[in-house]
Amino acid sequence: MIAFDLLTGFLGSGKTTLLNSFLRLQAGADTAVIVNEFGAIGLDQLIYQEFSQDVYLLDNGCLCCTVTHSLRETLLEIKNVANQLGRAPLRRVVIETTGLADPLPVLHALLGDKTLMQHFRLGQVITTVDAVQGAQQLAHHAESRRQASVAEHLVITKTDMAEPAQLQALRAQLHHINPLAQVTESVAGAAALSIFSTAVDAHPLHLLPHVGHSEHTHSQHTHTHTAHTHASDVGTWSVFTDVRPTWVGISAWWHLLVQHFGDQLLRCKGLLPMNDVHPVVLIQGVGKVFHSPTYLAQWPDSDPRGRIVCIGTGLDPAWLQASLRALALTEASCRPRNLLELNACF
Repeated sequence: MIAFDLLTGFLGSGKTTLLNSFLRLQAGADTAVIVNEFGAIGLDQLIYQEFSQDVYLLDNGCLCCTVTHSLRETLLEIKNVANQLGRAPLRRVVIETTGLADPLPVLHALLGDKTLMQHFRLGQVITTVDAVQGAQQLAHHAESRRQASVAEHLVITKTDMAEPAQLQALRAQLHHINPLAQVTESVAGAAALSIFSTAVDAHPLHLLPHVGHSEHTHSQHTHTHTAHTHASDVGTWSVFTDVRPTWVGISAWWHLLVQHFGDQLLRCKGLLPMNDVHPVVLIQGVGKVFHSPTYLAQWPDSDPRGRIVCIGTGLDPAWLQASLRALALTEASCRPRNLLELNACF
């Protein structure tokens, strides 16, 4: 039996950092990864491919809504791939959902599939929660509360960026939502080994009350979500770009983005070829905060174009496309607040 862990958590809460840290370890060597991306362009799988031979991308749809069938087929494929390649059998599959996924429909679909359950068993549901922005996300986004409520293991990330009182309040909020979950703090994936090594029952009992009180049934999700929207108001925008920016250009573009969208911007990430000493970079933004970039040793696939994904409410594709001009800026004194100011920089 191959264990599958469901790794969930709201947008930008540190899922990729946590899992990537585990894959770097010897304990993660026999682990396959299934990455579900909300938008049409996948990025997270490119990080995992540096450390795992078994990485699968389910893109252009949220796992709880539109691609559950694809997940089933991917799991059945994973079951045989190690044997076909003459490698040691896999012991674990980690399924990383989008930051907007409701874990319950995914669990219902997997645990209710007799064929899958002949070969797989549920390990644990792991939910990451941002120490700085988690309280606000839990208060304003039903998806975040759902993710926290079904977890066996709650992982509070970025605790080095939070005030003690802020962290204490978040712990109390999480305990109210899910009093039976194990809670671990982790900075930059440091606790990955203990988190993924936690032994749990194949069918965790504390999940059952939450299954019985689902806010939405699986069939309702299927009809109310599409590949590019979630919860009726959150959308995604993805683009390929040939621009090779400097940090001045990235800084100017991010400033422009935040000035225009403010709290409407939930998540932004990009893979970009840089004119810099580090030529390959993954950028990450959560809300209005731009986080430290991740540098890759080499370009991860055969397509040389950069790519950017934005997730938020009320995104304007035409405006976003026009904003990309800011990436080409090289003069640090030019910090446009709108498209008119951006045009004046050239």
